[in-house]
Amino acid sequence: MKLNLVNVLDTLSKQSRLVVVDGKMYVVKDYASEIGLLKWYIVTLSNIAMGIYPFKFEPVERLKREVSFMRRAFKCFHRPELLLVDYGRVKIVREFVKGKVYNYNAPCSVHFELGRGMGSCHESGWVLGDTKISNFVYQGDRVYIVDAEQAINEYNPEYAAWDLLVLASTLFMEGYVKALNTDMSGRVIEFILKGYLEGNGDGINVLKTLRTSDFKALLYLLVPFPLNYLFAKKAEEYIK
Repeated sequence: MKLNLVNVLDTLSKQSRLVVVDGKMYVVKDYASEIGLLKWYIVTLSNIAMGIYPFKFEPVERLKREVSFMRRAFKCFHRPELLLVDYGRVKIVREFVKGKVYNYNAPCSVHFELGRGMGSCHESGWVLGDTKISNFVYQGDRVYIVDAEQAINEYNPEYAAWDLLVLASTLFMEGYVKALNTDMSGRVIEFILKGYLEGNGDGINVLKTLRTSDFKALLYLLVPFPLNYLFAKKAEEYIK
């Protein structure tokens, strides 16, 4: 596997393990894992100054958020079935989703569906908080979300803009070398944003939020150069 910052952080923050029972694969997720907590301290380093998103660190609170989303967010992507929730030991067992982890090299149709799925989430009142690309798996054009432990049913444009920002940051860090072909990366951004605006009727307000001073600072900090400027330019085209 080609190592980059996203791969390293994912490796350090694994909370889940795959088990096989009677030939069937399941995922066991342990929210109380100390190594699992690491990812939230990392994410918050770039978020704490402005308090943009209301992250939760407590294992049981993260479990509650994920269970609520997986069971109630009917218009948000495809989701794995929850088979067991153990609030005492702070664990869940869910079905294993077989597919490809979303990345820069995904087909344009998948970039569009990812954007549309996120827009539909926001349209229905849900925001995700953690939209790093490894939280999404696709089968053909079907996009699944497999990690939603920071999701809340409290939509506002700032939370939604944070979701788009984290997605862009991790997508372009993972595919940075290829993304330097700005013609191709421009197309990727366009497919994501077109899908997003199709899914979220309030999408223009979210894109306007991205050009506020706080979000501009985060965009230039978290999305690698020159893709941060390209993303801002493409978003601006939809606002005009």
